[in-house]
Amino acid sequence: MPGKMFDDRGRLKIPEMNHERTEGKEIEVVLNAVYCPEGHNLISLDHLVSGYPAIVVKFSGRKSGDGLLALSAILGNSAYDVLEGEANPDEMLDLSCPHCGTPLDVLGSCPCNTDAVTVMAYLYPVKDPRQAIAFCNVLSCPNSALFRSGEIIRLEQGRT
Repeated sequence: MPGKMFDDRGRLKIPEMNHERTEGKEIEVVLNAVYCPEGHNLISLDHLVSGYPAIVVKFSGRKSGDGLLALSAILGNSAYDVLEGEANPDEMLDLSCPHCGTPLDVLGSCPCNTDAVTVMAYLYPVKDPRQAIAFCNVLSCPNSALFRSGEIIRLEQGRT
């Protein structure tokens, strides 16, 4: 018999599973589809950022003017490339779909600047804020990296 089912006091013994924790590399989550509010896929196989196909959005700013921006499709990675035009990293940019021009939906304000906002792009062609990513419209902001919208909502609710 491998062992007793009950201890000396008559309590059921439930073995604890020991899970090994691996230190070092975190798992990268790479998005392979991201959609505008109208359902156009923003992932471009023609442009790579951080080694993966990028999320391409149109931008417009007072100082920067108009252009195209490629964002890293890796969650938590704030890398980007400016494909067309010149983008000031400290400027609040209006971000929209390069296919139809529809502005990306606003999730809420970002604490990096009084006028900065967190915008959303959806993980499926049908709009669902629970199935979305969010990022700041200021490229130099630490929140400019992609986050799941639920994580951003929890962070906002935790701030006082």
